[in-house]
Amino acid sequence: MRGLKAFRVLAIASAAATFLLVVIGAVVRVSGSGLGCGNDWPLCHGSLIPLFDLPTFIEWNHRLFASLVVILTVATAAMAWWKLRERRNLLWLANAAVVLLVIQSLLGAVTVKLDLPPQVVMAHLGTAMLVLATLLMTATLATPYRVPARLAKAVGAARFYTLALWTTIGTFLLLMSGALVTGSGASSACSDWPLCRGLEIPAQGLQAIHFAHRIVALVVGALIVYTVAKAIQRKAENPAAARVAHWVAVFLVLQIAVGAAQVLLRFPPGFVAAHIALAEAVWGGLVVVTVLAHRERTAIAMDGPQGGLPVELAGAPDAKPQPVASMRQALSDYLALTKPEIIVLLLVTTVCTMFIASDGMPPLGLIFWTTLGGALAAGGANALNCYADQDIDQEMTRTRRRPIPAGRMEPQRVLVFGLTLAVLSFMVMLLAVNMLAAVLSLSGLLFYVFVYTLWLKRSTPQNIVIGGAAGAVPPLVGWAAATGRVDLAAWWLFAIIFFWTPPHFWALALLIKKDYARAGVPMLPVVRSEDHTRRQILLYSVLLLPLTAMLFLIGALGLLYLALALLLTGIFVWYAARLMRAATLGWARRTYRYSLLYLALLFGSMVLDHAVGALI
Repeated sequence: MRGLKAFRVLAIASAAATFLLVVIGAVVRVSGSGLGCGNDWPLCHGSLIPLFDLPTFIEWNHRLFASLVVILTVATAAMAWWKLRERRNLLWLANAAVVLLVIQSLLGAVTVKLDLPPQVVMAHLGTAMLVLATLLMTATLATPYRVPARLAKAVGAARFYTLALWTTIGTFLLLMSGALVTGSGASSACSDWPLCRGLEIPAQGLQAIHFAHRIVALVVGALIVYTVAKAIQRKAENPAAARVAHWVAVFLVLQIAVGAAQVLLRFPPGFVAAHIALAEAVWGGLVVVTVLAHRERTAIAMDGPQGGLPVELAGAPDAKPQPVASMRQALSDYLALTKPEIIVLLLVTTVCTMFIASDGMPPLGLIFWTTLGGALAAGGANALNCYADQDIDQEMTRTRRRPIPAGRMEPQRVLVFGLTLAVLSFMVMLLAVNMLAAVLSLSGLLFYVFVYTLWLKRSTPQNIVIGGAAGAVPPLVGWAAATGRVDLAAWWLFAIIFFWTPPHFWALALLIKKDYARAGVPMLPVVRSEDHTRRQILLYSVLLLPLTAMLFLIGALGLLYLALALLLTGIFVWYAARLMRAATLGWARRTYRYSLLYLALLFGSMVLDHAVGALI
């Protein structure tokens, strides 16, 4: 198909030009030529071709090369409209690249006008990386896919695709943390490698930003190594992905070596630019691996393990799209995926903690950004939970009407939605709050998805006991947002929610025991007995009495809080005792409802005590 081949060539050329543009941009940054054209944009010192000195020449060439990227990308989109309108996936991707390029150009203008603020520099690079990813996806999907002689099982292909997608998202976060290091001037803050100031861990300032980037690099690097090894191991099932993974491995080794060398050699500009270029190459390679993993999974879904060439993958027109829901229904489904009723309670504990940790009222802007970041993190975690639990949700009466089991939304769309919210939450926390709050928020999300949802929930009746740690993270985030650290009182707040979670959730489990049994989830009343569950509810509610009193004993809160906490917890214990004696679903329902009210009122009493103490 001649039109498809020409389109593929244009997409590859656009991706290559974008890659080089980012490298030239790195040269601009490390050479200090970002304002080589002054504050003019799109002109340079008021003219199209200015008088050149070295900074002006470097920045002018950067803008000239950006114009080439615009021409090639627009030409790619035009070719999609002209020759490939029936290939909706290619059409949408090509147009998305143009939109992202416009945003990236505007951010470039803002960067110049505002004298290179770190956040805008970071967003500028991030958008460029998304342009590159979109063009690479376009070129890969425009390449005919040859089904290998042996196709993997659907489960294995789906797991590899999920792994590759998570790794790609993590690599993007790593790139953004690197951009923050460069934009904030923290590149040379740590003069040794791999440590920073010996064994001392920097807690604030430019050294903390630089060291945090190294921690992110360590975690994401390990994930990349695992993904590459998995891709190579699956060479028979996906040879194209294995070939690209080999190159990713080479780029990763070189990137680590160059990164260490630039620190030891005191950051020569050439090494800094090479470090960024190699990171970009790793990112691009992982994007291609992820697309190839998706095509493998699609091939299995469309054609089964017997082989054959699926029509859509061969380059023929897409299949006729399925009817889509109304905009109102779609928005309702996306909102349902985030489980807003859970988000509200998590945000209550976060914001209340911010008031407790602050000397006075926290700044409204800080409250807004922390709330937004927390809502995005919780919504992303809940959406990813819906994706991971789609098989369980199908079996449970309470969850059958969720978007995936009800057939209103494709699983991969939910996965992308959840990952998008997770990335946005981290970026909001990192840019608008602080690094510690961002790391804590992300750790809570990852613990909830990987430790609780994917592991504990399906393997042990103690799932909610250990997994409850994820729901106890918001107070730590709130404290870190308000103070930049995590004090002892914050850990007691963590402990209160940690021990509150089991009686709260087990009361619900008593109500829907049959659902959990049908889905094969080993919740406590299913595995042990209802009597044992009721005794555990009472035990954990009694443990809350000394835990809530500790905030008074350590001097964090006063007598008003102590009185209210003992009263509220005493009522909780009374509900648990009545539940154990009555052993009815009615009392299980009352205990569950009060547990929700209890946590909100308990944290509200903390804020009240703190406010009264400030007035006295």
